[in-house]
Amino acid sequence: MWIPLILAVSFVLIHFLSIYISLPKALLRRFISFSAGVGIAYVFIHLWPQVAHTQELAEQEIHWLEGHLLHYALYIIALLGLSVFYAMDRLIARAYETKEQTNPNLIESRLFWAHIAFFSLYNAMIGYLLTDRREPDATLVVFFIAFALHFVTNDWGLRRHHESVYDQYGRHILSLAIIVGFGIGLFSDFPEYIFGSVEAFVAGAMTLNVIKHELPSEREGNLEGFLTGVISAGFLFIFI
Repeated sequence: MWIPLILAVSFVLIHFLSIYISLPKALLRRFISFSAGVGIAYVFIHLWPQVAHTQELAEQEIHWLEGHLLHYALYIIALLGLSVFYAMDRLIARAYETKEQTNPNLIESRLFWAHIAFFSLYNAMIGYLLTDRREPDATLVVFFIAFALHFVTNDWGLRRHHESVYDQYGRHILSLAIIVGFGIGLFSDFPEYIFGSVEAFVAGAMTLNVIKHELPSEREGNLEGFLTGVISAGFLFIFI
């Protein structure tokens, strides 16, 4: 478990060091587009096939759940992940547009705590997935590349919304969430379909997060950066 532990610590370091990553606007657009391309490739080439595999396993092992519900169980969980992420995003956006807009940089802000609570759960799930005993170490490195870029762009977004309060409190809480999730995975022995259910939820949430937040708008996006990310990551994920 040394490599998963090193990757978990590396995720924590990303939350602490992303504050020091500053890029010129043109290079930032290219980087975000590249990150979105890597995320899209990872979701479609790795995460969704994993969901399909776990769905087949669930149909063989969960005998008390029958019929159409069992046949679509993992996909329903993925849909739930996407829906919960979208609902949280819209509620936070609505609060940000109204009374909290003038004061997002307060530890007392309900908007801040809602944001941090959701992303803490999300980070804990990702930390938990690092302990996947089914996967070879090379696949975990691919996992790390995809989520490292994902975490950097998430950090930038949260810092833009909440300014210094995120650096004072938020990034510490999100870092702790990764370690908590990793610890749960390390010291627990749930059935494989439980692990796959967490993976399905993350797949749904990440699908929306990448498309909605990391994939830049038409004016802000960089086509070359996006295609570079999709093609390079796609080949990497296929052949490793």
